[in-house]
Amino acid sequence: MAELSTQSKEPAAPKLNEREIVAYLKQHPDFLARHPDLLETIELKHRSGSAVSLIEKQVELLRAKGQRLEDRLERLLEAARDNERRQDNVHRLARTLIRAPSLAGVAAGLTRCMREDFDIDAALIGIGASHYKHHDIDGIVAIDAKGKLALAFEDFFRTRLIECGPIEAARAQLLFPKADGIRSAAIVPLEKEKSLGFVALGSRDPERFAPRQGKLFLELTADLVAAAVRART
Repeated sequence: MAELSTQSKEPAAPKLNEREIVAYLKQHPDFLARHPDLLETIELKHRSGSAVSLIEKQVELLRAKGQRLEDRLERLLEAARDNERRQDNVHRLARTLIRAPSLAGVAAGLTRCMREDFDIDAALIGIGASHYKHHDIDGIVAIDAKGKLALAFEDFFRTRLIECGPIEAARAQLLFPKADGIRSAAIVPLEKEKSLGFVALGSRDPERFAPRQGKLFLELTADLVAAAVRART
């Protein structure tokens, strides 16, 4: 009978699954630095079907990340430039309204600044009839409680809340009779608690004013207009 071999077999090396390998590399981020030869021998399939080394793939990923960061920085810089332009334009609007010699100058200055600096096609100031006695200034209307404006914008005069968004042609014509094709508008109260009136801004762009847009610019414009009107009535 053949003699049985007494030589013991070496235990098989434990098999690692991918999850364990990933965990190990995360726990030892310097692994590839200690084994740089792996960077060139490990290959990754490219979408074109050709193989690229791990180091080439890392370079590609770093370039993509760098481009994303560059794009984000450019967006931030552009936003900063836009904010600076808006601030300059608001300052010009304030200076124009303060320096206006009369109510007519206030209305003309508002319309000019809106058109030149904010790409807004039309502007109107409505003042309560008890505060406005002229009735003959272009760009300013007296608000009659029983007039067409009050009836057409009944909800606004009841709530005194900003209305902002698309506007029907008939209502746009009431606000801006000398401006054709107004598709969106914002109507903002002047001195909401005292019901001084309103300022209306209109645009031919149907998306220029939207219901959910920020109201800070509109409120600031209304405050400036209200102050200018009060100083001249």
